Amino acid sequence: MQDSAKQIQVFYELKVLPGQAAELREIAEKMVAMNATEEPGTLVYNVYFNDDETLFTYLETYRDSETGLFHAGRFAEGEYVGQILERTDGGRLCFYGDVSNEFKNWAKDNGFEPEYFSLIDGFVR
Repeated sequence: MQDSAKQIQVFYELKVLPGQAAELREIAEKMVAMNATEEPGTLVYNVYFNDDETLFTYLETYRDSETGLFHAGRFAEGEYVGQILERTDGGRLCFYGDVSNEFKNWAKDNGFEPEYFSLIDGFVR
């Protein structure tokens, strides 16, 4: 088993604006391909729609706060953030794990209001 004590999980759920699901799907596919090749510290990067495509959800796992912050910086400065936000209307951002103060400050400075959850116990196979 792997040590999950330093890993950061992210749940980011966004409300899809009417008629925007197909475009979000295309953007997500590009983002996944880019992150798979350019972010070795990103362990999991999955994107989902609910059944009626009204919720667009990211489930992400980073090796640690540093690699999560690396991804966050790329996302905020990249071409996709505007495309995602133009097609969604608010949502919920949650961080799970030992999120560094630097990462928390980044989130606050970039206008996010995340919820934070601390690890009690667990494992990764």
